[in-house]
Amino acid sequence: MTSQSESSINESKAKLRDKLITLRTQIGRDFIEVASQSTFHLLQGNADYKKAKTVAAFASTKGEIDTYPLLEGIMASGKKLALPHVSKDKTQLRFYEVTDLKKLSPGEFGILCPEPVHAVPMEKIDLILVPGLAFDRKGFRLGFGKGYYDRILPHLRPDSVSIGICYSFQVVDEVPVAAHDIPVKALLHEKALEYCS
Repeated sequence: MTSQSESSINESKAKLRDKLITLRTQIGRDFIEVASQSTFHLLQGNADYKKAKTVAAFASTKGEIDTYPLLEGIMASGKKLALPHVSKDKTQLRFYEVTDLKKLSPGEFGILCPEPVHAVPMEKIDLILVPGLAFDRKGFRLGFGKGYYDRILPHLRPDSVSIGICYSFQVVDEVPVAAHDIPVKALLHEKALEYCS
């Protein structure tokens, strides 16, 4: 890949990133609540979720689908919940078991995360919910450009299921893709849980 094509991919990603961040700031609290409940019900009915024993997810921040109903539901169902923690030098993202959401504290990017005590290896994760600013129907995602998920997703077992979670308006025709970008296997939004092509 030439540096020119890489720079044009990065430029396309930056434009799409700006567009989606703007769209996310315009959604109302009522829509967020309805969408969050809907995604939880869709996930609960999914066969891959039902058989998963260990689920990795994330604590949502402003503008994202509210993951707290999901996190509470995962724990209430008796599954093991793992949430990400970014190392102090911001180079590593690892997952740690969570048994009490009240014990989360702000991490390196101000996102609530667990104490890095009970590590959950990637190969123990049966299903992972992946954040993103945009996804396409092939499963490619646009994040904030730090590359954490592109580095960890290859370490999942081949039979583990990665699900991008977003609002339906964040599903776009095409996400600009670089060589290191790793797609998710399915998308979950307020209208459906759909497997990628």
